[in-house]
Amino acid sequence: MSHAYDDLAPNTAAFGRVAADPEYVPAGFRLTERSRVIGQGDAFYEEARAALFRWQVQRGSGFAFVDVPLRVEVGAVSVFRIPFGPLRPRVICRVYEVSDTGTRAGFAHVALAGHPQLGWESYHVERNRFGQVRLAIRVVWRPSAWWMHAVGPFARVALALVLRRNLAALQA
Repeated sequence: MSHAYDDLAPNTAAFGRVAADPEYVPAGFRLTERSRVIGQGDAFYEEARAALFRWQVQRGSGFAFVDVPLRVEVGAVSVFRIPFGPLRPRVICRVYEVSDTGTRAGFAHVALAGHPQLGWESYHVERNRFGQVRLAIRVVWRPSAWWMHAVGPFARVALALVLRRNLAALQA
């Protein structure tokens, strides 16, 4: 099935190195990482894992679903609007990696043309040997939209608020 966003490319050429080196952070980009224990036990892990793969981190964060597939899978393109004060920026991303090992499950996606940031993000739910379930988010980014540049350091504040909502979305 053809999708209106299939021809969009990642909005930064720096993305090309990510497949070879997932820890890569290009010059001029910021790395922001956040994580939180969100629950306990095998049953909770399975629920959180399933929710993550149904975009529930984004839904629970208040994102408006514009054009989002039912499940996260490699190649899936998602289009959301993020309510932030008077702004409702459209964010368009393509999933480039999905992992599911039994104790760690997640996905990574890259911003496409039209996204207010350049870069990529990953979301993982992990269960440790003590049964704690943690949601971890890693964002490699820099502003893309003119208004993101215009607000300067407030772009970091905006990202921090979105990540706080993300981390609370699957909380027990």
